Amino acid sequence: MNYTLYKIIIYLFVFSFFNLAFTQEDNFLEEIKIATQLAESVLNSETNKEREIANEQLKQILLKIVSEKKSYLYEFGKIKHISILQPKDKKFKIISWFLPYTDGTYKYFGIIQKCNKRGKKCQIYLLEDQIKLSEDYLQKTIQHDEWYGCLYYDIIPIKIGKENYYTLLGWDGNNAQTSKKIIDVLKITKKQDPFFGVSIFNNDNKRFIIEYASKYPISLKYDPKLEYIVFDHLEPIDEVSINNFSIYATNLSYDIFKKTKFGWKLEKEIYLNNQK
Repeated sequence: MNYTLYKIIIYLFVFSFFNLAFTQEDNFLEEIKIATQLAESVLNSETNKEREIANEQLKQILLKIVSEKKSYLYEFGKIKHISILQPKDKKFKIISWFLPYTDGTYKYFGIIQKCNKRGKKCQIYLLEDQIKLSEDYLQKTIQHDEWYGCLYYDIIPIKIGKENYYTLLGWDGNNAQTSKKIIDVLKITKKQDPFFGVSIFNNDNKRFIIEYASKYPISLKYDPKLEYIVFDHLEPIDEVSINNFSIYATNLSYDIFKKTKFGWKLEKEIYLNNQK
């Protein structure tokens, strides 16, 4: 082959490759822009019907994004009103968002994108809330297609023995009277579908639920320096109020889950400095 012709062929191949890469990235950025606009419509459209239509479009474009080749390698950045979490080991991404109704209730949606290290082979799992999370589910394993629904806002890897688990912190708007904060555990393996709920808490539960008055938000967050999950301690204001979570109050102390080599250990009514 003529050397000049050979160089031209190589040049065209390289040019085509990079042009394709730029085109894919441009498409990705445009789809993210559309997803952002749709998420805004889901929250702010005037009627429930308009919100549901926008949400269906949002769900479809997010599924399209995560199904595209190499999308796992792209940085999503921050999309307003949508939570996108990825652990440090980058074994998966979990996306979650909510559809608010005008009566103060919510419906939740999510996507788990599980890929190999190079992101060439991915499995996509759609999450839609199927059950109402209550104390009946504290000790139950929940498959991805049985999901209860919430907005996840933090992910905390924890290793017990040789097993890796991912602790999720979430929020559920529940209804006009009460909201819920949730501590759950996601298990991701190569061969199994992802599932929620693992007994790594010292009270043998597979998840933890805090229900509180919607008009008085509480804190639930992870302190990476102390390796504590910290949240407000709530209690009924009197005996008549037991299980009426809309009128539970904090006594200004905190409950914590302390990370140990065996899992999360619960300690109650701890007074910590510099917690807000």
